[in-house]
Amino acid sequence: MKKILSVLLIIVILIGLFACKNENDVTDPIDSIPTVEPIDLSAVNPHNDVYYQIFVRSFADSNGDGIGDINGITENLDYLEELGITALWLLPINPSPSYHGYNVTDYYDIHPDYGTLEDFENLIEQSGQRGIKIVIDLVINHTSDQHPWFVSAATGSSSPYRDYYIWNNGYAFESFVGGMKDLNFHHEAVKDEMKSIMDFYLEMGVHGFRLDAAKHLIESINPTWDNTLLILEFNMHIKENYPDSFIVSEVFEYVYDFYADYFIGSDSVFNFYLAQQVWDKIGSLNNSRLLVSNLNRAYNTFREVDPDFVDSPFIGNHDLDRVASMQSFMGFDAQQRLSLAARFLLTVPGSPFIYYGDELGMKGYRYEGTNIPGYGVVYDEYRRQPFIWGEAEYQTSWLPSDGSNDATLSLEEQKEDESSLFNVYKEMIQIRRENPALMYGNTFMPYKGNQGNLQGFVRYYQYEDIEQAVLVIHNVGSNAMVIDVAYESILYGSLNLQAYGTLILEINPDEIEAYT
Repeated sequence: MKKILSVLLIIVILIGLFACKNENDVTDPIDSIPTVEPIDLSAVNPHNDVYYQIFVRSFADSNGDGIGDINGITENLDYLEELGITALWLLPINPSPSYHGYNVTDYYDIHPDYGTLEDFENLIEQSGQRGIKIVIDLVINHTSDQHPWFVSAATGSSSPYRDYYIWNNGYAFESFVGGMKDLNFHHEAVKDEMKSIMDFYLEMGVHGFRLDAAKHLIESINPTWDNTLLILEFNMHIKENYPDSFIVSEVFEYVYDFYADYFIGSDSVFNFYLAQQVWDKIGSLNNSRLLVSNLNRAYNTFREVDPDFVDSPFIGNHDLDRVASMQSFMGFDAQQRLSLAARFLLTVPGSPFIYYGDELGMKGYRYEGTNIPGYGVVYDEYRRQPFIWGEAEYQTSWLPSDGSNDATLSLEEQKEDESSLFNVYKEMIQIRRENPALMYGNTFMPYKGNQGNLQGFVRYYQYEDIEQAVLVIHNVGSNAMVIDVAYESILYGSLNLQAYGTLILEINPDEIEAYT
């Protein structure tokens, strides 16, 4: 009897334990569905970003000395995030005897006007938390004649740095005047120095480098090929430990055939040809009917060098008169054409670069040795003048006003105006980022309906299950037009396309041939 009771007790205990286990293990049917992580297309395409180019001295002053600084950028990341950019290009931040910084005296430190290495590291960290990358200007074609390397090299042939530079009858070679002495990239020690500098900043957390004066690095019988191979060597070096790192080369030429080969060694190359086409076809309205076809020829040339090339289009930078100051963008409809130029920039392939203040329509142009009271003799300074915040807290004052921006509305004012140029940039950046065909697509197929001022193209992107095609149509003219075309949805604009307007349509990817 005791045995039977014992067996029954064991059975009851087992049943209880089984019931409890089942009760605890009840799984909600919804919870049983495997979680699928969304694809991070920015990680898949690490070289596709929307860049904002900053001349640090002119952007934001955090300590009241009138000079923009690193902390001023950090304290205004809210603005940059609001604008929607995903990366920054900082003009030279290293110590230098000049206001512009393109003659470096120490590659491993920050200009004292701008702050410290700790400030820069903090900027990198704070930007990274917002998904904003940092690219810095790397000025390695030359150093300042005050750099310790050159000071030593100039003492004579016994200096260990003598071969760091190029000598001719005792004089150091200069591609650019003003105490900028060219480095000798036939000397292995110089290349090793540059690799160490790149490693230093990549380890700190920067995304990559803009190579200044890339076509001048090696002056030879075939400089294009020699420079391409040199940049390729640098790029292969940094990719060993930082596979997503980025090199964009500045080859200051308006003929696209000239710089196509630089896509061999570089991750990207600035598209000066596109900028010129925008100034001419959208600014001056010269032969606007050729805008898309001309760009398509350039893109096809780049594809012959690298089928997966990533372009770096821009319409303004620090070496040029401000777009809003160009004669081609003057006149009663200047604001409309500046807006169209912005929309065009933000709908073409690659990583568009926006020059700080262009989103406000800031003006500025080069002087030829003019004396400005309160400052002195100026040349390029007013191409790089203070950003117009509209409030005193961050306003820089290192350069007195020349009056060129007296009528330019400040950021504070433009934020309140839905039709402002600032809001055009902000809206277009958002649309670009929300649509993978615009943000990541490398395709550019002319629209078959192009004629006269109607200039359109198809953009396409596909990765795994993500696929999108869009038709972009720009009206490069002063007369409205009605667009009659099949589409799936309107992403921007209206079929009643106004003068200097833009229309972006999502189309069926399976029917692209019907549009091209």
